[in-house]
Amino acid sequence: MKTSLAFLICFFTLGTTAQEIQLHYDFSKTRNYLTGTFEVFKPDSAGSTFFFTDFNFGRQDGANLAYFEIARKFDIKNETIKGLNLHIEYNDGFVMTDDKSSSPVSPIGFPINRAYLAGFGFPIKIGNFTLHTSYLYKNTKGSSGIDGQFTAVFFQNLFKNKVTIRGFFDFWSQEIVLSSPDSNKKHMILLTEPQIMYNFTPKFSVGSEIEISNNFVPNKAFKVYPTLFAKYTL
Repeated sequence: MKTSLAFLICFFTLGTTAQEIQLHYDFSKTRNYLTGTFEVFKPDSAGSTFFFTDFNFGRQDGANLAYFEIARKFDIKNETIKGLNLHIEYNDGFVMTDDKSSSPVSPIGFPINRAYLAGFGFPIKIGNFTLHTSYLYKNTKGSSGIDGQFTAVFFQNLFKNKVTIRGFFDFWSQEIVLSSPDSNKKHMILLTEPQIMYNFTPKFSVGSEIEISNNFVPNKAFKVYPTLFAKYTL
């Protein structure tokens, strides 16, 4: 699960520091495990900082994935594009094999290649709906050439704030490693994770998330993974 900036958007307009814990149950046949997510958003006079980390508990003896992203936005004051900002970001983590019958007896770990991202962002207003977009250069360890990423984040409260719809859309390029180093090619990866939740209180919510991806590692075909989750805002 890659949560990206989905939580960030709901606090752009509130202008307040927030911390959030989510616990997801992934009930698809090939996953069937819990994922824990911790997120922090902190605005200041120069912009905002966002951090999240995911832990997949895909083994009986503990977690088999740890992944985090930290992003910093610097506001760019101008009279042409409202909300224009400079965006810098760092992503990193590692993954281990699970303990299913088809897995190795001893766990094997692999790094999730670190990535540096930099670019610009600005909101796009569509009626009463605002889509926060970022246009980024992406440098992933081990990749040759230039990669880019487009990110869009959305958030909307409904029914007097009792229902929330939020999520993100990521679209980026990444190298396909083939048998011959000279024949490596780029492919495009899509990842989106819309969430819908019912807010029992301002701090506690229950809902569902659907991860939709194409060419996303390790499954390079089109995939849909639903989850049920509970969220608590600290």
